[in-house]
Amino acid sequence: MPNVLSPPARLLLFGAGLACALPLLDTPALAQSPSAVESFTGEAGPRTNPEAIGVAPDGKVKWHGPLAPYAASLALAGLSFDVNVYDFFFSNPSAGLRPGQLSNSAYYLLSLDADLDKLAGVPGGWLHITQTFFGLRWNNRNMGADIGDTTIGYQPTFNRDFARLSILTYEQRLLDDRLAIEVGRTHPNRYYALPPCQSSVSCFQDILQINAGLSSPLYGVWGANVAYKTSPDDYIQAGAFAVTGRANFTSGWDFGHEPLNGVVTLAEIGHATTFVTDPYPSRVALTGFYNTADHEDNLRTVFGTSKGLNPGDPVRLRSGTSGVILTGSQVFWRADGGAEPGNLNPTSLQAYTSLAYAPDPTVPIRWNAFAGLTLQAPDQSRPHDRYGVKVNWQRISADYAQFLGDANFISGGSGEIYSRDKLVFEANAHLALGKNIFFEPVVQYLVNGNSFWNPFTPNRTKDGFYVGATLIVPLGQLLGLAPG
Repeated sequence: MPNVLSPPARLLLFGAGLACALPLLDTPALAQSPSAVESFTGEAGPRTNPEAIGVAPDGKVKWHGPLAPYAASLALAGLSFDVNVYDFFFSNPSAGLRPGQLSNSAYYLLSLDADLDKLAGVPGGWLHITQTFFGLRWNNRNMGADIGDTTIGYQPTFNRDFARLSILTYEQRLLDDRLAIEVGRTHPNRYYALPPCQSSVSCFQDILQINAGLSSPLYGVWGANVAYKTSPDDYIQAGAFAVTGRANFTSGWDFGHEPLNGVVTLAEIGHATTFVTDPYPSRVALTGFYNTADHEDNLRTVFGTSKGLNPGDPVRLRSGTSGVILTGSQVFWRADGGAEPGNLNPTSLQAYTSLAYAPDPTVPIRWNAFAGLTLQAPDQSRPHDRYGVKVNWQRISADYAQFLGDANFISGGSGEIYSRDKLVFEANAHLALGKNIFFEPVVQYLVNGNSFWNPFTPNRTKDGFYVGATLIVPLGQLLGLAPG
């Protein structure tokens, strides 16, 4: 390692640290080092890409920016870096428990991928590290309670600390990279039920987050995953990950000190194509999970009484829960009719859906489904622009709706039982601003929202509008740390 971390390398690392200190933005979620499945489906958003190391087919170097010479030489030696910045803005002008609030969170994601074949002679071996830094935070603690709802209230995660370890894994690729085994500090969201829509601020499956007990996507936990490509278009995978309570209150580096509440195991079988190989690409994935951790009963205390009416009594615990998720997308129309196979961003329409079901009646959500349409590259002079519409339907358990009504009554409200069914209507966009910088606005209208994140309040959730926006900045590419 001393001969690898030469003065240029140290300068490069200093540049990465300086980039994180810049008061531009700070980050919430999806940019992480790639797993085999993420690279395979292409659905995980901006990320470090070890397979992009080298030069383009036309002989042009892929790095541009002040640190490009150092990054290129380090990449050839086996070290690739990236810095991605996400700024998330949220507002509920008329929806939720306390309308008219604003929230913001910005995340810097610093990624390092080490090719251990080049560095240590380990064929197919990789080391992945991602450290997240948080900044530009306001109303970061209260926004979930101000909105309350399970769907639109989940997004503004409270990040207590300045930094969090997101990924620290060893990956072994075998059988010509068809088999990938990854172990270490990671997260199920890097592998399973990857979002089919192109809006990072609003495309997620509530059942995974709430019923399966997954932590926020950048809060890495101990885990292992095995993925195998049965063909260029098909894969199977399985993994097991720790269920860690209060993940937002740990640094990720405090090994052995966080509580282990259980294990969530997941398995998935999938098929995916892209415009590279298919004029009308599609994707389908079937995911199942089982969480061994205990969870609170929806309605009852240990004495058999209503936990909503008796908030001081210990709650009855239930053991284990499970669920299944079907995710799919299909490009069904393109303006050129498929006559331009070399166009990887044709003007086209994509339909997508995700349907999730929990057979366990003791968890809050029984069904969650969304479906939408995306108009891709409507103007060929702007090939990366996307415009979409979506509708999300959710059904909560009957006894959980009763609990929310009881909690509202004991807090001074009307006590009316909340509706089991909720709808969220959405319009979204993914707009290229130049230099691979993207802006993603979202407008939603909530109907029959609930008070999941703030049940003990006299207020009732109001139907109304919710507005979100994400600014994505590939700072690593702009600095020349990453190819682009």
